[in-house]
Parts: sequence; structure tokens; C-alpha cells
Amino acid sequence: MTDLIILIILLFLSGLFSGSETALTALSMARVEGLLKDGRRGAQALFRLKSNPTSMLITLLIGNNVVNIGASAMATVIAVERLGEVGPGVAVGVLTLFILLFGEVTPKTLAIRYSERVSLSIAPLMLGMRWLAFPMVWLLEHFIVLVQHYTHISSDPTVTTSELISLVLRGEREGTIERDERLLIERIFEFGDLQVSDVMTHRRDIFALEANRTIRDALPEILEESYSRVPLFEEHSDEIRSLVYLRDILGAVAENQWDVPLNTLAQEPLFVSNHQPLDELFATLRRSKQHLAIIVDEYGAVQGLVTLEDLLEELVGEIYDETDIAPQEMQVLNDDLIVVSGSTELRVIEEFFACELPGKPTNTVSFWILDHVERIPETGETLLLDSLEVTVSKASRNRIQQVLLKRTLDSPPPHPLERVDD
Repeated sequence: MTDLIILIILLFLSGLFSGSETALTALSMARVEGLLKDGRRGAQALFRLKSNPTSMLITLLIGNNVVNIGASAMATVIAVERLGEVGPGVAVGVLTLFILLFGEVTPKTLAIRYSERVSLSIAPLMLGMRWLAFPMVWLLEHFIVLVQHYTHISSDPTVTTSELISLVLRGEREGTIERDERLLIERIFEFGDLQVSDVMTHRRDIFALEANRTIRDALPEILEESYSRVPLFEEHSDEIRSLVYLRDILGAVAENQWDVPLNTLAQEPLFVSNHQPLDELFATLRRSKQHLAIIVDEYGAVQGLVTLEDLLEELVGEIYDETDIAPQEMQVLNDDLIVVSGSTELRVIEEFFACELPGKPTNTVSFWILDHVERIPETGETLLLDSLEVTVSKASRNRIQQVLLKRTLDSPPPHPLERVDD
């Protein structure tokens, strides 16, 4: 009878170690840190245990193997006493079934479902086990380090970007994270992958003035455009070499210096490569205390300009001040049909149609179309691109101005979005 009680205890311990392994490995370190921050009982022991996953796993495996071997030996003894020579065979069959049922499947299933509760409860006990088995744990842990050193096996990252994005999406589905918060987090991860050329204002759209113009002549235009910084050029508009601040112009006006040329107030702007990553440019602007940079290619030719506001808009979306009129970037005609301008970014389209289009999310609709057909489509021309029906509703000789996009049967289901009146 004593042997049977010992066997039952060993089976219980087998299930305990097996379930503990599943619960502890299923719980992320980020969640453990959250429990510790919330002051949950057992969280400190859990944090100490999870801080060294190798020793934790070794402790669990030592315990599980010891009790399983002990259970096998005890079952064999009981079977031989009761059944004689056929006892060992019966013991193997019955014990395998019991270990599978009560030592593996059932505890692991429960541990997955209640991983947080199980981990908090079991962590102090596992810490004690690690202390008791310290010599064996230390030996095996250093053996593993030695194997990794000589086999040059590098450990995988514990958290990847895709996993974090998946967690954010799951949080939005469960209502923990708002949609705007999810978009902000996604943009933060995309920020470092973008280059200056992805967000800059192209040189053809830059408001710039001749450097030799006087304040009297140029001020009305500057005030009309409402810019606080104006690039200056000498002969050609794509040869920007200096920058003038509105505050300096107004300072000169206050001193009645109306006929002073703009270049006498000019300052040298910050020049950066069009291939520079956005996160590096953001740091550069902060260090230099600048709000604007001129973008040049490898030959020094001006490609465009980018402002600190442009970078911030990549994180938080469009920013409009009191003088800005927010453009209607997209008109939603119905759940399957929208009208967009050629300069609309692909991520707006991807979000509405819940799809993924080739290229960077900051690429424009015009770029996407030209990348496919390699020409300017005619007004009224309809194309089928990446499971979307594209009708060019307005185009000039050198520019796609407006596009009608329609969901096809191959497109994903509608994405809920607030409609914009025509």
C-alpha cells in the first residue's frame, strides 16, 4: 500500500513539473515584468526564475526526469510483487498511459490555459528546487555554454518586431489598445526603415525665392505662403544654397530696412543625403537645433527638403496649424469604392481595403501605378493592379492627379472606416 501511495505522489510530481514547464515557458518576460510592477504575489520569485531561462529549464527537466524514473522503478516493483514475471511488461504499458494522461496531457493543457496563475504559484517552489539541485544545474548550465561556444550557435532574439506587432494587433482586437495607439506603434517601427527620400517635399514643390530679391519685393509672397523658413537660390530654383528666416525678415522690417536683399539675412541650411534613415535625420535635427534640411543626392544636386514636422507626421499623422486647410485625401463612395489623389500614400489604401500592396507604405498611388505600367495612363483608363480595379479619373501629360479604386472579388473583406461626404 505504501508503494502505491509513493507511485501516486510521483505521478503527481511528474504532472507538476510538466505543467510548470509549460506555464513558465508560455509566459513572456514582458508579462512577468508587468506582474512584478503590479506587485502580484509570487512575481518577484517568478522574475528571478525567468531571468535565467537556462537554469530554470534545467531545474524543471531534472525534477521531471527524476520523478519519472522513480515512478517507473516503483511501478515495476509493484507489478513484479503482484503479477510475477509478466509484471515489468504490464508496468511499462500501464505507467506509459498514466504518465501520458496525468503527467503530460492534462497538466500541460491546464497550464496553457492558466499559465499566469500557475507560474505565480509554482515559482517559489521552483526557486527552492534550483537551490537544492544547484551543483547539477551549475554543471549542466556551463556544459551548455561550452557547447554553444564551440558550435558557434547564436541565440535567437527573445522578442522580434513581428511578434510585437502581432501583440499590438491582438491588443486592438481585444480592446486593450485603441486604433490610434496601434497606428502610432506601427509607425514607430516603420520609422527606422524609411529614408529621407520617402518623406521629403520634392524640389518641384519647394517654395523658394531668388536670393537677390529685396524684402519689399518678396515679403508679400512669403506671408501669402505662411512659411517661417524660405530657401534661397542664386540662378536656378534647384540650386538652393541658403535659407532665410521670417523672424529675421520681420526684424529688418522693424528697423525699416525694406530694400535689403534676402541674401544679407541668409543662413547656411543643413544638407543631408536622400538615403539617410529618418531616425538618424531626426537625431541630426535635434543635435543641430534645426527644423529644416535640404536633401541632396551623391552629386550635390538638390532633390527636395524635409522639415521636423514631416518627420513627426510620420509618427502621429498629418499635423495642421491654424492656417492649414486639411486636404480631403480620400473620398469614400461606398465600402468597395474610393476616390484618392495621386499623391495619397499607399498605407491609406492598405488600411481601407485591409490589404498589403507591394512597395513602401509611404509610396504614392501615382508611384504604385507607374511602377506597374511604366507610363502615364490616359484619363478614363482602367487597370487591374494587385487585386484592385484602378480607374484614372484625372491625369495630365506628366502626372496622375486622381484615381478611382474599386475592390474586386479577389480583394479582402471591407475594413470599417468612417465615410467622408463627397
